[in-house]
Amino acid sequence: MSDKKGLKRKDLYDLVWSKPLTILGKELNFDAYNLRKICKQYNIPLPQSGHWQKIKHNKKVSKTAFPVDIVKDKTIILFLDENGHVAFNPPGKVKSKLKTEIETSKELSLKVPDKLSKPHKYIIATKEYHKAVKIRNKSRNWCMKIDDTNVLSISVSDTLFPRALRFMDTLVKVIEKRGYSFNTSNCTEIVIHDQTYNIRLTEKNRRVKRETNRSWDEFDLVPTANLCLKLDRSYPIKEWSDTKTTVLEDKLADILVWIELKAKEDKERQIENAIWREKQEKIRQKEEELQKQKEQELSKFKELLSMATRWHKAEYLRNFIKELENNDLKLQFQNEVIEGTVQWAKEKVDWYDPLIEKEDKLLEDVDRESLTMKNRRNW
Repeated sequence: MSDKKGLKRKDLYDLVWSKPLTILGKELNFDAYNLRKICKQYNIPLPQSGHWQKIKHNKKVSKTAFPVDIVKDKTIILFLDENGHVAFNPPGKVKSKLKTEIETSKELSLKVPDKLSKPHKYIIATKEYHKAVKIRNKSRNWCMKIDDTNVLSISVSDTLFPRALRFMDTLVKVIEKRGYSFNTSNCTEIVIHDQTYNIRLTEKNRRVKRETNRSWDEFDLVPTANLCLKLDRSYPIKEWSDTKTTVLEDKLADILVWIELKAKEDKERQIENAIWREKQEKIRQKEEELQKQKEQELSKFKELLSMATRWHKAEYLRNFIKELENNDLKLQFQNEVIEGTVQWAKEKVDWYDPLIEKEDKLLEDVDRESLTMKNRRNW
């Protein structure tokens, strides 16, 4: 990378041609959809479908040359955080303006208090739930029913639990003040701009090797007393945690800014997807209608051809009848001589001719095309 803060066009071009977008997205903590969207926006060519499968099977592939743009090539297009992950919101006016708005709002209290004051109903419910769980575990009364209504997803050690409650109490109140909501039916969900995300407050653990006489290594997870807020949406999206220099409580404004801008971007993508699906549905309907017209056209042509074939056969029969008439011949079918052969034959031809189709009582159950009896359920 040419810059520690982020990726330029050429950097991203080299990356997307080095590994699949799905793998690259995981490494950058950024979804493949947005990577593809950014490449399209900045005219960065991507490998065609099947490119990586060909490489996997040692087949020859071609690489699209990097399109040089003197102006854009000097610009960072993806900003990175300290972990080398894509910073969802690059430094800019929108992020700065929103953060300033949040930090200067008189309605919002971003400072986490040293003691709980008028705790939110979610905090009260969570506190009571954890208290009940302790009683159940101590008494080993596994049949004991515990109410989990309005309980937040908090998983920390007992020593960190009071701090976790104070932080979540502040976060919940601030989020509701911003006009958003929580859902605690199955897990803790935050709803912003009609977008839903799972949110969890956990404690960072470190693995400590256990001393045993076994031939394999065993480890214990030891709490570190570091809080970590995680945001999920069928896959991990983002997390904030204590560091050596900052605590989670000081990151409330940054957390709100990130979540709000993320929800806004996901909402826009949802609208784009809905528009795309609508367009695809219209295309599908047009193709379906065109296919229907093609089938109808073919069906009509086959019918025309069939009628022409029948007419041709009818004319063939009429020529044959003329010969019968000129020579005063009579036909014999199954040892039965047809009296009035010519008149009988003319009537049958008129029944068969697609331009006439004269009714014939004895042949009313016969299909003129196949000259076979029609299926009659009431027979």
